[in-house]
Amino acid sequence: MSQDTGVRANQIGLAANILLTLLKFTIGTLAGSAALVADGFNSAGDIFATIVAYLGYNYARKPPDEDHHYGHGNAESVAGLIVGVLLMATGLFISLEGLMVLLGEHREPPDVPALYVAGFTILVKELLFRYVSKVGKKLNSPSLLASARDHRADVFVGITVFAGIFASRFNMPFLDPLAAVVIGLYIAWMAVDPVRTNVGILMDKAPPHLKEEIRKVVKGNPDVREVDQIRVHPLGSYYVVDFEVYLDGSLSLHAAHDIAHELEDRIQSQFEFIRDVHVHVNPTGPRPKKNYLELN
Repeated sequence: MSQDTGVRANQIGLAANILLTLLKFTIGTLAGSAALVADGFNSAGDIFATIVAYLGYNYARKPPDEDHHYGHGNAESVAGLIVGVLLMATGLFISLEGLMVLLGEHREPPDVPALYVAGFTILVKELLFRYVSKVGKKLNSPSLLASARDHRADVFVGITVFAGIFASRFNMPFLDPLAAVVIGLYIAWMAVDPVRTNVGILMDKAPPHLKEEIRKVVKGNPDVREVDQIRVHPLGSYYVVDFEVYLDGSLSLHAAHDIAHELEDRIQSQFEFIRDVHVHVNPTGPRPKKNYLELN
C-alpha cells in the first residue's frame, strides 16, 4: 500500500468533517439543539486535527538530511499528539458549554431535522473509522490511527446526540444539553490513548515483544554465537534497530561482513516496519597473538 493511500485517507476525512461541521452548526442552530451544536464544535476541531495529521503524515516521509540523520518519522507522532491534545481540549470545552445550557433557562425540545443530521453523522463516522483504521494499521501510521480513534469517538458522540435529541422530545428537554455534557466527557476520555501512545513513541518506547522477536530471528543464523544489546528506536510509523552479534573470531573480515548484511536483510524482510538495521560484530575465542594494526 503506497503513501498515496494515507494521503487519500486524510483528504476524505477532511472533506467529510467540513460537510458535517456545516450541517451540525446550521441544522443545530435552526432546530434548537445544544447537543448538535456542541457536536459541531467537535467536527470543527476535527477539521484542524485532520489537517495536522495530513501535514505530519507528509512531512514524516521526507528522506534523511544533514539535520535529521534518521529521517523525519517522528513528525507523525508529533501530529498524533497534537490531535490527541486537541481532542481532549475540545471534549472539555463541549462539556462546559453543555453544562451552561443545562443550568440556564428552560428550552424547547429540538426539531426533527436535528435527528436526521445526528443519524447521518453516525453512518459517515462509522464508515470513516473502518476505512482510516484499516489504512492506518496497514501503514503503521500514528497520525492516521489517532484520526481513526477520533472517528470512532464521533460515532458514540453521534449516538449520544441522537438519543439526547430523541428523548428530549418526550417532555424532557434537559436531556439535550445533558447529552452535550456526556459527549464532551467521552471525547476527552477518548483522547487519553493517542496522547499516551504518541508520547511513548517520542520517548523511544518500543513494542515490548519486538526485541525478543528480533533476537529469535538473529539466533536463527547458525553462525551467530550470541546476540546482545538489541535496541529498537521508534520513528513515527517505522523503527530503526541496532544490535551486537558474536561470531567466530577466526572468520575473515569479509565473511563477518557478509553475515552482518545477511542479518540486516533477514530482519527487514520479516518485520514490515523496520526500515534500518545496524549490526556491530564482536569476535569470540582467544585474541590473536599479533596485533595486525601495529606497523612492523
